[in-house]
Amino acid sequence: MVYVSARALEEELRHLEEELAAARNLEHSTAERHAEEGSKETEAVLEARKIQAEHLEAEREGLVAELRRRAVAEAGWEHDDAWGAGPDGAPVRSAGCGRAGKLRIGPHLLLPERGYLLHDRSEGTVAWVRGVPSPSRASEILAEHGVEWEGELLSHTLSPVPEGAEGHYKGR
Repeated sequence: MVYVSARALEEELRHLEEELAAARNLEHSTAERHAEEGSKETEAVLEARKIQAEHLEAEREGLVAELRRRAVAEAGWEHDDAWGAGPDGAPVRSAGCGRAGKLRIGPHLLLPERGYLLHDRSEGTVAWVRGVPSPSRASEILAEHGVEWEGELLSHTLSPVPEGAEGHYKGR
């Protein structure tokens, strides 16, 4: 496999997102046309548009996952495969999950496009950051901005750490 720079991946992602938006617009207009006409031809075109958009979405998800994986690795985190492998041998955790001692980082559970969650297992605290800090900076962020983990998917009191307090690598 040929190495592709993060900048090239980000550019490819930007173009892919534009293509995906156009494909979703075509799908929407085709759905409206099919609702009006109800013919087998418009149904077939609609199905083709849906398949095209799904393929573009899957490709987009792959690029985002690779960018997350790289951001976490470049910031000094180890890959986190704490939950082992799934039935097909693939890691259970999503790309962009990392660990450093008692600390964990991973994409935000409910809003993965909006940043990452830091988790200190020994202190039981979490913090929401927009990008990927180094493990040492993550420890500082958790000490300063972490909130108590409530045992739910997310604390309802959790809000993003102020941007100036993060000091992180850019990550998607």
